[in-house]
Formats: sequence, structure tokens, C-alpha cells
Amino acid sequence: MTTASFKSGTTAATYKPRRGGMSAANKRLGALLAAPAILSVMLIVLWPLLNTIIISFEKIDLFKGTTRFVGLNNYIKLVEDPLFLTSLRVTLTYGAIVLVLSSVMGLVFGLLLNEKFPARGFFRAILILPWALPWVIIGLLWGWIVDAQFGSLNGLLYQLGIIDKYIPFLANDNWALFMSALATVWRQASLSGILFLAALQAIPADQYDAAKVDGAGLLGRFQYITFPWLKPTLLIASLINTLYGIMQFDVVFMMTQGGPADATMLLSILLYRKTFVFSDFGGGAAVSNVLAIICLGLGLLFVRVLYRPEEEIRM
Repeated sequence: MTTASFKSGTTAATYKPRRGGMSAANKRLGALLAAPAILSVMLIVLWPLLNTIIISFEKIDLFKGTTRFVGLNNYIKLVEDPLFLTSLRVTLTYGAIVLVLSSVMGLVFGLLLNEKFPARGFFRAILILPWALPWVIIGLLWGWIVDAQFGSLNGLLYQLGIIDKYIPFLANDNWALFMSALATVWRQASLSGILFLAALQAIPADQYDAAKVDGAGLLGRFQYITFPWLKPTLLIASLINTLYGIMQFDVVFMMTQGGPADATMLLSILLYRKTFVFSDFGGGAAVSNVLAIICLGLGLLFVRVLYRPEEEIRM
């Protein structure tokens, strides 16, 4: 068949490309293969979440072995509790400190370690160490660092002449929250630095060369090349830092346990107290649901503010 006959013949006129798609057998096979993963997610994530929501509407008495439906009573009592409002304010403040300091310090670490200098590999390895430590160990370590009697931070400040006597940071309402947040920042800045360093190494070097030829300075290269490339990483790092700050428990519990005078009473600490100290399972479930809603809302906010479709990024 010639080209002309192909263009004018019935075969060409009636030919329609077959639309791609999976057959019914393949769809059934795919569903069967995905079933274990879906079931695992439902058992590990969805069922505990649903169970927590149900418990938040109940009054459970372990001593009597009774469970009574109380509706929104647990949430009403929670909102009317001054400690909850204090805890909410402390949690948002703590999360803001962790977000800002971790993201900024991580970006600085990434930019510095992306440059060429002697022993760069050694310092890159050092950057990983805080991220590799468990949260409980970090809480113990920073509790020793800021200790009022033998803490290394007090010793350093005293030797430099900045203070004339040791400061009990964790016993001071004004310092306890910041110092406990600084312990979380120490670990999260490490993770953020690793993420930013990986993103910086993915930037093509010829873009910087072309920008230098065009006369772009250091600030211009960062604004028009580095920052657009780092925006997806900035979204991920900011989201992770915020969630770890809002949901933090281990570090604060090891350092202050919510004190002094509820100055570090995060929602996670309040949740622990209601559930395991006062056996108020309904109230504890209500706190956990509020905490989950806050994290979900902040996550959606970050995605809305920082995310842009790839088509809008012009390299």
C-alpha cells in the first residue's frame, strides 16, 4: 500500500488508535497485590485514628470498668480549661521557634558545606551526627548542657565574661521554653542541612557560569537560581520542622516535663498527663485530635503557600 492510498483509503479513514488501559484481569491482579499494603495502612493508621475519635466522645472509668457516651463534653471541658489554652500557646510558640531556627540554620549549613574547603567531608559527616541520635538521648544531652550547676553552656558563658553567675535555664520561665526548643533545633537543623545540601548539589553549574557572564552578583545568583531550585526542598524541610516542633514530646519531657510553672507545657505533654497520669482517656483523645487538626492545617498551609507547579519555575 502506497503512502497516497494509506492517506485516502478506508484503512486510514477508519483507523483509530486503541486507547491505553488495563484489562479487567490486570486490574484485579493489581488490586490483589495492593491489598496487603492497603490493609496494613488501615490497621496501622486508620483504625487507631478512628478509635481515638470515638474515645474522645466517651467517658471511660477504668476502676468501674464502664464506658459512657458524653458527646462533645470532653471538648467543651478542654476549651474551658485554662491549662489547655496555655498549652496551645506554648505549642505554637515552640513550633515557630523550631521552624524558623531549624530552616535558617539548615540553609546556612547547606550553603557552607556546598563550598570547597579543606576537610569538607569531615564537616559533612559531623552534620549527620545530631540527626542520627534518638530524641531521648538529645533531651538528656541538652539537659546536661544547660544544667545550672555543671552545664557546659553556663561554663562557657562564665568564662567569656557574659554572665557573672550560673543561670538555672530550665528553672526559669523565660528561658526554659527556648532552651528546650533549641535542643529540637539542634537535631532538625542537621536534617535540614542535609536536605539543602543535596538540593544544592543538584543545581547545574553552568547556570551559575551563565549568570556570572551576565554580570549577576552573589545576591542575584541566589535570588534567581539558588532559591527557585531550593523551593521544593524548603517546603519539605519547613513542613518536617513544623511537625516535629508541634508534636515534640521526648526532648521536653526529658528536660522539663512541662515545667517550670507550665512554661513548657506542650499539647503532647498535656496529652500524656491526661491519659497516663489522670487516666482521663476521653480528654486525652480530645487533645490528640486537636493536635492532629493543628498539624493537618499547618501542613496544608505550607503546601498552599510554598508549592508552585513545575511549569511556573523557569530555570
